[in-house]
Amino acid sequence: MDSKDCLSHIQQRRQILRAMAAVTARKPFASITVQDICDECGISRFTFYRNFSSIKDVAYWYQLYCATLGLYQIGRTLGIAEGHATSIRLLSELFPVYSNFFRNWDYDFSLPAITTHIEEMRAVLAEREVTVDATAEYQLDGIARMAHHMIERWFNSGMDIPVEQLADIIASQYPEDLRQIFDTPPTPRDPSQVASMLIGAAPC
Repeated sequence: MDSKDCLSHIQQRRQILRAMAAVTARKPFASITVQDICDECGISRFTFYRNFSSIKDVAYWYQLYCATLGLYQIGRTLGIAEGHATSIRLLSELFPVYSNFFRNWDYDFSLPAITTHIEEMRAVLAEREVTVDATAEYQLDGIARMAHHMIERWFNSGMDIPVEQLADIIASQYPEDLRQIFDTPPTPRDPSQVASMLIGAAPC
């Protein structure tokens, strides 16, 4: 897929996401259907399912999209607090959608995002030629689960503190040795890798 097709694909997915946000604003979350989103968006069910496998997949894709621009750039192009803040700020643009998701779906909704977050942190360490031993594995697992739990809590609390403050709190929980690594991004990531992640939507 060339860059023009890639951009078009992302734009269509964002259009579907905006339609879902509009429906969420006026209809009980539990009763929203794919057809509701298609009617709002002016697309066919075929087009919806060409982009996503389910309503839940729409939410996960945008979570991945936000993470790719912020969270997964930590240690590559962004520091820890800046990376978390970038992702959280993008997610908060769709606060009604995600506050609904986090309240109505169980913890399993975040598991794919947590798993991918851990994999991305491992990849950064590999790029720095840092060995991931058993202690580091536990630290990475703890960081990912803590960050996602705190973001869900923040949405459920009605965004009661500023984005930057939440990002700073999350960053302060990184062990010192890992903070030194992730807070010193060396070089930008290959743009083709970022584009590939934005297109892909991991299954939930």
